[in-house]
Amino acid sequence: MMKKKLLLIIAGTMAIPLFIWGWDRYQDQKIKVTVVSATPLYAREVDAAYGSQKPVRTLKPGEKLKVNRTTYGKDYWALLVETDAGVHGWVASGQQGLTIQ
Repeated sequence: MMKKKLLLIIAGTMAIPLFIWGWDRYQDQKIKVTVVSATPLYAREVDAAYGSQKPVRTLKPGEKLKVNRTTYGKDYWALLVETDAGVHGWVASGQQGLTIQ
C-alpha cells in the first residue's frame, strides 16, 4: 500500500512540470507570424534580438511561418519559427517586416 502511494506521488510530481511545459508550448504555437517584407532569419535567439550575426537566410513577404517556441531575454522576445521548407530559425518581436498576433 505504501509503495502505491509513493509511486502516485512520484508520478504526480513528474506530471505537473510536463503538463506546464506542454501547455506553454501549446500557447506558443497559437501565435501567428506574418512576413510582410524581407526579414532576416537568425540561427540563435540572441542574434535575432540584436542582429549581431549574419542571418541564416532572408524571409520573403507572404512566406508561411509556424511558431515552435518563444523565449524572453533581458530586453527581448524571440520566436523560434519554421518555414514551409523546414528551415528553422529565430526572429525577434520587434523586427521590421513581421506582424505578430
